[in-house]
Amino acid sequence: MKLTLVHPSHAQALLNFEQENRAHFEQWIASRGDAYYHTDQVRNSLEQAQWLANAGREYHYLAWLKEEIIGRITLRGIEREHYHKASVGYRFSARHAGHGYASQAVNLVCEQAFRELTLHRLEAVVIIDNHASRAVMKNCGFQQYGHARSSVLRHGIWMDMLHFERLAPEPLQTC
Repeated sequence: MKLTLVHPSHAQALLNFEQENRAHFEQWIASRGDAYYHTDQVRNSLEQAQWLANAGREYHYLAWLKEEIIGRITLRGIEREHYHKASVGYRFSARHAGHGYASQAVNLVCEQAFRELTLHRLEAVVIIDNHASRAVMKNCGFQQYGHARSSVLRHGIWMDMLHFERLAPEPLQTC
């Protein structure tokens, strides 16, 4: 498996990944809507993601197995001043579940966030009944620090969210 930052040239491969896994993803997150599932729209979203990475505001990664995208990992909500933190989100192919790819990719992104982006804290939220995602959090060294009751409306039902954190292995040094 390899990890890359997104690029507009990945539009068709990403569209294939998103279309194949749409029903699987929509079990856990809100639908992107039908308008998203077109090559031009996906390319536009990748161009925006590339701009955000160049600005140091968000980083969108793709996990590849050979020439196929099997997952996406995102660092969002980056706050450098005072907090040095970001939120981690991810989604992986249903077909490739159970092989450790999600844990491997999330760990790689975390290591890069700490080492290259000099972040100190990473946070993630998981819907309480998403046991696979909870396992990824555990496998990647995240600790649960909160339980928000009735905090997200999913398919007409209010669901609880679990909050996770992972700190950099060494404290961030400041002047």
